[in-house]
Amino acid sequence: MRRGDTAGDAKAHVNGALFVYALLVVLVTWASWTIYWLSNVFMTRPLMDKRGQFRDLTDYAGKMAHLHGGAAALGSGLPVFNYPASAAYVFAFFLRFGSHAVQAYLAFVVLCVCGFAIVAWRASGAGAAGRIGAAAAIATTALLGYPLWFVADRANTEVVVWALSAAGLCFLLRGRYRTAAVLIGLSASVKPFSILFLLLLLCRRKYKEAALGLATTGLVVMAALTAMGPTPWKAYQDLKPGISLYASDYIMNLKPVGEMRFNHSLLDGMKTAAVTVEMGGIYPIQVLEEVTELRLEPGGWHAVRPLVRVYPFVAVLGLGLLFVVFYKMPILNQITALAVAIAIFPPVAGEYTLLHLYLPFAALLVFLTREVAPGRVAFPYASMLALAVIYGLLFSPLTFLMLYAGGAKLLLLLALLVVAARSPMRSEYFDQVPHGVNQ
Repeated sequence: MRRGDTAGDAKAHVNGALFVYALLVVLVTWASWTIYWLSNVFMTRPLMDKRGQFRDLTDYAGKMAHLHGGAAALGSGLPVFNYPASAAYVFAFFLRFGSHAVQAYLAFVVLCVCGFAIVAWRASGAGAAGRIGAAAAIATTALLGYPLWFVADRANTEVVVWALSAAGLCFLLRGRYRTAAVLIGLSASVKPFSILFLLLLLCRRKYKEAALGLATTGLVVMAALTAMGPTPWKAYQDLKPGISLYASDYIMNLKPVGEMRFNHSLLDGMKTAAVTVEMGGIYPIQVLEEVTELRLEPGGWHAVRPLVRVYPFVAVLGLGLLFVVFYKMPILNQITALAVAIAIFPPVAGEYTLLHLYLPFAALLVFLTREVAPGRVAFPYASMLALAVIYGLLFSPLTFLMLYAGGAKLLLLLALLVVAARSPMRSEYFDQVPHGVNQ
């Protein structure tokens, strides 16, 4: 919305943008599944092979049966365990339900979805001008949001990481910094990259709270290593082979051809670009055979190794750039930037990491309906539409692009960063403006 636009214009713009988002998710999801059903080409399937459904959880049943003194078994053989030690107890919790482990996991997912929808709806404001568009956006995300369908289909523990970090961010947005720090620390003890959300506390000079978050992560991981025994150091050494095996197969080489379309990290993008250069162009069909052959090189495809060596510098430079650009921006922009960082900076990042964008999307929705639609805050209509389109595509399957779907998601994530950097969301409702920002 431009300054001088009427409240009626703002309401129409907000509702229009949210309906564009909802319609885009519906249409792209429908198109992706239709293309798969009509073509019967497996590489266009929006989910992984049906035979592998829920196996991110069920495959670990044997390894999680006896965690005390079981670090050596957990760190060797298949399936590979490449998580912090404390993540094993998340697996064990669901697997304790025995033959009903999947049902318990799915019940947790449904609980999280319902909680997300209720919190977003209540926060959008009773009688707010943009509530019609908000209802469409919330319902569409809850029912069709692709990251949630993907994580549920795999039964991946990322949903636990998301639930904890999102709850922490909700407390942070309301000024409950200690609770936020503990929840974010707990989430990072399952998968570490959500620790980046603690930077929000550092930007607000909440150093003790940030330290509390770090301490929470360290203590939970140490407690898990101690419980596995016989000593924390021995348990850590026993878990290392699994991490090494994962790194050699997934980081130091191209991903398996059946999984590449679901990955969107910066390193994944660099690998895809290298394959494109190797082939002299984009060839959606031929690339399937090419990737399979390149993976078979002894020690992995040789072109990946220099990319892996330079990647830590790329990641550090990228994080530094994000910090410089977003340090003095409003908190909604900062949350968006860090959620994107969690999705692109891990060496391997699957579709389920896009769950971390649900909270910044919900916060954007609240900002639009409570403040922009009534005309209290000016926000460019072009930015609204750009965000609606980007989020709509990120929350939809793009697997009709086959192996290039992950690259498309990476470009969308980078586009989201650009729009967030150029469109400050100064919110009176969240009332969390970082030091040095002039409202």
